[in-house]
Amino acid sequence: EDAVDAALMYFQNQNSVDDPLYAHDTITTFPAADRETIGVASKLRKRLDSLARNKDCRRCWLQKRHCVCGSCPPLEEYNATTSCGGIENVNRLFLLTHHKEICMVVDTAKIILSSFPNTSRLVVNGLGRDFQPSMGEMLDVYNDALSGRSKCLILFPTDDAKTFADIEEEVGSSVADSGGDLQTGWDVIVIDGTWQQARKMHSKHFPEASKEGLHRVQLSSNVVELLGGDDSDIKGHQLRRHPTKWREISTHEATRLLLKDMHTGGQFDKQSDAMSRYQEILNAAARTQLGPPREKEVRKDQA
Repeated sequence: EDAVDAALMYFQNQNSVDDPLYAHDTITTFPAADRETIGVASKLRKRLDSLARNKDCRRCWLQKRHCVCGSCPPLEEYNATTSCGGIENVNRLFLLTHHKEICMVVDTAKIILSSFPNTSRLVVNGLGRDFQPSMGEMLDVYNDALSGRSKCLILFPTDDAKTFADIEEEVGSSVADSGGDLQTGWDVIVIDGTWQQARKMHSKHFPEASKEGLHRVQLSSNVVELLGGDDSDIKGHQLRRHPTKWREISTHEATRLLLKDMHTGGQFDKQSDAMSRYQEILNAAARTQLGPPREKEVRKDQA
């Protein structure tokens, strides 16, 4: 909310506009980047105000009677190796989120944020680093990785994406050959949105190919095969449907499975099991709030 208010206040002060939420004619005269920032901030302000008026939960974005926060407490307490709590082998977890996902009942990334408050960062696409410190932090991580100063994983299925096991082997070999030592742990970037939105955000923010410390990572092949099956009991499918079965995987489940791939020794098992329960709890609450899905009407000429 601070980023939204900062962007709107800046626009208002710079242009002497009494109400930036409705100054559409003025916005059209702005440079493209400014138009995007003001447009996104205006839409989010309205959505957040609606959330407040309805007295919905500001953490899980559900109606208070369906709130899941009490059933989904933070999970960083399971990690006994760090003084402040966190995820072993993960420095920061960035969730680059399309603005249309904010305040959405069926969005699952919000559970990641509440499960790992010390490690995770919400980055809203469309709000620049001048107004959103987490955007600047994520872009700095990306640039540091490109320069070989750190290690960063972007979870996205590009042609050059590899499994974490393959990346880890490759990084281990390169460090051994150079005699150097990259930072301990990984920064992880996950993109939250529809597949079309995710592709656009990936192209916009991460145009460079994988190199040095920057790696596109994909889930292990056995996980993708499992997700592509027709088993209705498979956990982690989002409530929104997609013609390609494995693309129904939620942001929350994709993140859980990646973190599990990164901890083959069982260090993440307790947190992983809890995350699975959290997705079930959230899905059940969202179904109850939204009601049964609408039946698709059949036209008379198709009957």
